[in-house]
Amino acid sequence: MTLEERGASPDGRFIVRVEQLEARAFQWVDTPQLVDTATGLVLVQLADACWHLDSADWCGESVVVMRLRHFPDGLPSYEVRVDCGQLTALVDGGDPRPLAELEEMLETAARGRTR
Repeated sequence: MTLEERGASPDGRFIVRVEQLEARAFQWVDTPQLVDTATGLVLVQLADACWHLDSADWCGESVVVMRLRHFPDGLPSYEVRVDCGQLTALVDGGDPRPLAELEEMLETAARGRTR
């Protein structure tokens, strides 16, 4: 497994990295992972490797906003705001929920959207 760093929090404690997967010939999916470097704990690791990270922008020491798309659907994208300090996430401005529920929240958001 090859992981590539995509951005660290301003203090360097949290790191967003991706695992690259060639889903089809010449079509790459960058599946995100979020790690707490102080503890070594992986905060976010999606079981569905088809979630692609478009961007990750830090909004402070412990809050990151990630734009995700699902392959092969491509569009729409989903805004995921993760609060590493509170161990919560919200999808597309919804209510914050525990990080353990993130994948379920993404699946619910994907089912609720028309393409």
